[in-house]
Amino acid sequence: MKENNSVMHLFSVIYYLVGITLISARFLQSPCPEVFSYQLDPNTRQYFGRIEVDDIKPRNIARLNVDLSIGMELPPKLVGSIALVKSRQATIEDIISGQPAQYRVTFPLPNLLPTVLSIALNDRIICRGYRAAGRVLTAINLEHTLYTQLHSQKLSQKGKNLHLEESESELITRFQEPLFPQSVPNLLVRPATERTSVAAPTSPNKSICGRHSSAFLKRYTLNGELVDKGQFPWNVPLFDRTQLRNPKYMCGSTIITKKHLITAAHCVYEIDNFIEPERLLAIPGMYNIDNFFEENAQFSYVEAVIPHDEYEHEEDLSDADLAVLRLKKELVFNDYVVPICPWQGENDLRSIVGQEGYLAGWGVTERGVTAVPTYIKTTIVSRRQCNVNLERIYPNNARIFCGDGRGSTPCNGDSGSGLVLKRGNQYYLRGIVSRGLVDPSTLRCDVTKYAVYTDIALFRFWLKSVVG
Repeated sequence: MKENNSVMHLFSVIYYLVGITLISARFLQSPCPEVFSYQLDPNTRQYFGRIEVDDIKPRNIARLNVDLSIGMELPPKLVGSIALVKSRQATIEDIISGQPAQYRVTFPLPNLLPTVLSIALNDRIICRGYRAAGRVLTAINLEHTLYTQLHSQKLSQKGKNLHLEESESELITRFQEPLFPQSVPNLLVRPATERTSVAAPTSPNKSICGRHSSAFLKRYTLNGELVDKGQFPWNVPLFDRTQLRNPKYMCGSTIITKKHLITAAHCVYEIDNFIEPERLLAIPGMYNIDNFFEENAQFSYVEAVIPHDEYEHEEDLSDADLAVLRLKKELVFNDYVVPICPWQGENDLRSIVGQEGYLAGWGVTERGVTAVPTYIKTTIVSRRQCNVNLERIYPNNARIFCGDGRGSTPCNGDSGSGLVLKRGNQYYLRGIVSRGLVDPSTLRCDVTKYAVYTDIALFRFWLKSVVG
């Protein structure tokens, strides 16, 4: 204990002597002032975060997730905290009377302000932010659960006074022990608290392919938007474990069975050969790729990499850009881990020209690198339109198609992600991101050019033979 105190003291000294002169005076703007604000405590002269949530329903559980990003490496014990501003009873009275619930966020360091990645109420994002600047980042997840469902509740109104009697115990919070093996990146910290509610078992119907919980349904837009947790439960980030303590995000992939994912072959190809499966880590259920402690994440190690035997790793060749990853253990399907439906329609590209598909991934956005997924809506175009837009001739037998994002496009990091089409209440996999074009003048992804997808419909028999 004495040694730990010495380490913490040394860290504090280094922070105050070096870091404070560089970044502590920097005041950040909230990405959503109506929900989150930075405030100065007049007594301590230190900044804290204030959250106001005005759509909590009485007699429901309110689970608040706050993801922060800070531009330096922190010891695991420096995580900050989140608590109600008022007492629990006073907060419930505010909720019943239509007032917002108020939370106070204590930051890990007194004068170094983190940015807000996201704030979610019951897994629904109510504030969307951005990562901190810096070469080394720490992702922090704070969680608070407020029980407004009372065992014994009596309400009486006298004039403007609201009296509430209840017998439910106060919220109990505790530190969450890490479930990730010793190869956890050391720049990620433990969440401050653990959700104390027990998730109800998922019914068999919830594991039907290509469906997400109705809680995640929303209107899609033409521009890239942040994805809510569970909105695309078949999307899986892939990591390279070459540096065991710092796995590096590589590409996206899609769940097709309990033991198989599909991605682009070029994602798992390096120099003159395919990557050894021991290097790969897939994490179904993961939302924030900077946070390896998410409770819905299922750490899955790859047993075999199975590329299509006709794939050739050439810069200008996109045909057969497919690979299946066989996992060592079966996945557990739930609201956050769901397989996509295999394509059931016609193979002919002409039958889907003009239709709109949805693509989500962790690729670069117009604001830079993102830790949480974004999605776009894209229209499938004809081969002739594709050839004209990309200024090249794809032969009619090329097993690809193009998509017009109308101002949005897949970018670095989106390779391997799946393009899905909706049929009724389910989504079906039709394409895998193979390539996009870069503007030679800006060296950025060119949103005026179509993205190229591998056409899954033409590989159905191959997939069946691979997954059994």
